[in-house]
Amino acid sequence: MQTYNYRSWSQLTVGTSSFYTRSDLADIQNAGLNAIRIPLGYWAVDVQAYEPYVSGQYPYLIRAVQWASELGLSVVIDLHGAPGSQNGQDNSGLIGPVLFTSNTTNLDRSLGVLRNLTAEFSRSVYNYTVIGKLLLRCGTLFGGMLIVFVEGIELLNEPRLNSGNFTMVDLQAFYSDGARTVQNASTANASTANAPNVTIHDAFWGPQYWKNYHPTNSAASQSTNGLSIDTHQYYAFAPLNNLSHAQILDSICNISQLLKQPSSGIPSTMVGEWSLETGAPPTAHSSSQDGSDDQARRTWFRLLAEAQMVAYTPNGPSQSSIGWFFWAWKTEYDIDTWSYRRGLSDGWIPLDASNRSTYAFPMLQDGCVDTTYNYTAPLVAGSGAGGRQATSWVLLESLVALSTYLIW
Repeated sequence: MQTYNYRSWSQLTVGTSSFYTRSDLADIQNAGLNAIRIPLGYWAVDVQAYEPYVSGQYPYLIRAVQWASELGLSVVIDLHGAPGSQNGQDNSGLIGPVLFTSNTTNLDRSLGVLRNLTAEFSRSVYNYTVIGKLLLRCGTLFGGMLIVFVEGIELLNEPRLNSGNFTMVDLQAFYSDGARTVQNASTANASTANAPNVTIHDAFWGPQYWKNYHPTNSAASQSTNGLSIDTHQYYAFAPLNNLSHAQILDSICNISQLLKQPSSGIPSTMVGEWSLETGAPPTAHSSSQDGSDDQARRTWFRLLAEAQMVAYTPNGPSQSSIGWFFWAWKTEYDIDTWSYRRGLSDGWIPLDASNRSTYAFPMLQDGCVDTTYNYTAPLVAGSGAGGRQATSWVLLESLVALSTYLIW
């Protein structure tokens, strides 16, 4: 048993230390993306002897942030798993009942993790100067030079509320405590200009629920500066997993129109997770891994990818939309619907997310793609993957394209 445990620990350690490299982050930058979201379990910062988790991820988090800083990529660090589990799902590190709010110890430990992350990553050592490059909401401009830093700390990923031991009142109380913790930890740091923004998940209640909300004062008159909402848009899971292709595209366009409303009162909102998976929940066999996707499937992937990229990207002033993260940059087998890298190589994701001329589908005036445009994927995956000729009306302002980097 000791040998088995040692081998398991070794495999996990090797995976954490080598699955993502600096070269991956350079590829992310070259794909026209400008930020990464790093999901992190609490056990990377605070694990107790009785807990069945492998720790040791923190040095790799520091290394990843340093690489991102050197490459001019902004970073959002996401507390993906909290003590007791905030959703009872595997992505929180614990399957079963939601016990996050069952005792104050869980809450205090979570706040301690947020405090430590903020204190570390608001330090000036993570600054990097980039000449001639401006990232929307991802840095502070001083004399024409961009100082890049950790853009945001996400207080809690995908909390699942119920009528029992985890209610909206409980969640908002934690958000208030978490926001103050981040603010106080960054204020205590000498480099206060590098204070990260606070990001909160919408708890699947939709961005519109959080209109005029701020965790330290939810009065409508309060500014939402320094706050962003994270909403996840998946068509692989209930209640949206049974939609037809046409219904999916309509739903995407509806989200686009919601987030593109000027001065709506909805805080700055990113679509923090989305993919190309639809229908039944994804498994290792739900998507092709051998490159044998037929032409119609790849045509659909291209439309679905561009529809979401355009929908979740701001195209005008005073909009709530600030950008998106795709889940994920790559997977172990580069599963087609979950690997941005695979989409680039096989031609259903534009080669440069920041360059509209690499897109295949035109964008309409309402901020959605023209789903009637006549496009067919090449016969062979990866061939002829370029977009249309650029036209003046499809240019996007202040594009913020983001990609997920997983440390688990």
